[in-house]
Amino acid sequence: MNIKIVICFIIIGFLPAASLGATEKVWSAKSSGFIKIDESMAFENYLVKVTALNNTNSTIIVYKDRGLIETKEFQVNEFRKYDDAGITLLGIIGGESWIAFSRLENKDIWIPSGRTILKWGDTYSFEDYSIEIEAIGKDSVNLTVSNSDKKIVSTDVFTKNGSKNYDNLRIVVMDINRTGFIEFEFFKYKIPTIKVKIITDKDEYFSDENISVLINITTDETLNIAGLSLDSKNPITFNPDLFTGVNVNGTKSFKSQINKLPPDSTLTINAKVEGRDYFNNAYISTESKEVSVAPYVSIIKRVPEETDDEKVLVELFVYNSGSNRTFVHIHDNVTEDTLENQRDWHIEVGPKKSANVSYYIAPVKPGVYQLTSATVQWDKKKSTSKNVKMTVHMPYINLVKKALNNEGLTDVELEIINSGDRPAIVTVDDKIPDGFPLEVGSATWSGFVDAGKSANFKYSLKGNAVSLPEAFATYRDIRGTIRQVQSNAIQNNEIPGSTKAGNADTTHINAGRYEMIAFMILSFLVISGIIGSIAFTAYLITKIKTRSN
Repeated sequence: MNIKIVICFIIIGFLPAASLGATEKVWSAKSSGFIKIDESMAFENYLVKVTALNNTNSTIIVYKDRGLIETKEFQVNEFRKYDDAGITLLGIIGGESWIAFSRLENKDIWIPSGRTILKWGDTYSFEDYSIEIEAIGKDSVNLTVSNSDKKIVSTDVFTKNGSKNYDNLRIVVMDINRTGFIEFEFFKYKIPTIKVKIITDKDEYFSDENISVLINITTDETLNIAGLSLDSKNPITFNPDLFTGVNVNGTKSFKSQINKLPPDSTLTINAKVEGRDYFNNAYISTESKEVSVAPYVSIIKRVPEETDDEKVLVELFVYNSGSNRTFVHIHDNVTEDTLENQRDWHIEVGPKKSANVSYYIAPVKPGVYQLTSATVQWDKKKSTSKNVKMTVHMPYINLVKKALNNEGLTDVELEIINSGDRPAIVTVDDKIPDGFPLEVGSATWSGFVDAGKSANFKYSLKGNAVSLPEAFATYRDIRGTIRQVQSNAIQNNEIPGSTKAGNADTTHINAGRYEMIAFMILSFLVISGIIGSIAFTAYLITKIKTRSN
């Protein structure tokens, strides 16, 4: 079943004054409306009445000053002139005729787009058009105009200050020089665009609620007239079903209402806008929006979209749109990230009444949380809420502890990292192990750490420690919430030693008397062999040189 609402309006605007070529005498709509059979519509001293219609035409009786002018069968888009007024049958939608009254007016609807002087024998190109002078007479000129795809090829006669239109291009001959020069001015007609937006106050409704629908229509150029229709494949009714408007510019809003919503369903609202310019060209724009209707017993889960709270309230709303009291079972699963358990409730909800249950969750870190749906069960039926999303903002501090044994000292470094999206004031208190007194620096630190930033501090203990306990910190956000964190512990043998040059370990030689004598004799023999080898080599070289001479 298609149920439609039709809205029409007329846009009458006046652009800034331009040159003569920008002005067009057109039929400007002054009033419009939709009328059913045997209904009438009046404009000043005119009145029309529809007596019959089908899909393509309407039989219309026209009166002026209460006198009958004619009874005429109008075709869709047919225009007829009656003295100083025009009547148009713009369309037939459902059982209604869309009729407009108009008057003849000058409108500046062309935009000046440039001038040029063209010499006979040359061709001038303007965007995708080509203009060529065929012949020049005493007071006229023959021009051949064509576009790039050759859909328009025309040779026309122009007089001075004369103009002709080629689709969205107007050519005006400003001056004719018999020596072969013609001055032109060009105008463009900007094709209007229409945008439609459907707005409802929410996206989910109970079955006994009404839906208020707001339709915004926006156009970047002044339209002569436009019509809007709403329809849906769902069995719904729009109220009221008819709107008219005149003298509308920019964005115009219209309101409708949907009653008697079908439970447990998804409704699709379709909008179609048909706009007309001053040449009666039609422009179509469409838009759709879906809204959901909950079952007779429904559940809605709500959390804040954005929160800086340490504990976040989760609310479950149950509504009974029926006429009897109902016992329901509510169940909700809570994600592990919130460190909570699943929840269950058994409650009674009266007819046309609502009830709610709530609980708190404690997100442990910042980020986007997707909370799963909750369910309500009654009389072997079940309804499920939508998933909800929330963004948690907070500082999030990590402590990283490092140590190094260095020449009888243990150097300790603590890095404070804020990976959250809020700043924090942090206080760190590290525990010093027994037997390793503080030698340099301090084992406590306090300071401001901005979101995404880090800080660090160092101190030294006397002695070489083999393990160190966790460091602890508290941090406070801008709202005064205090949280705690601890660093890693350093276990046995996890502390590396220093490897500075000149401090390498040395191994001493322990030798007896005979070992020392043997070492000395061996060293003497090795040195003697080296010296003897050098002397023999020198002798051989000298001998070879003497023989060669």
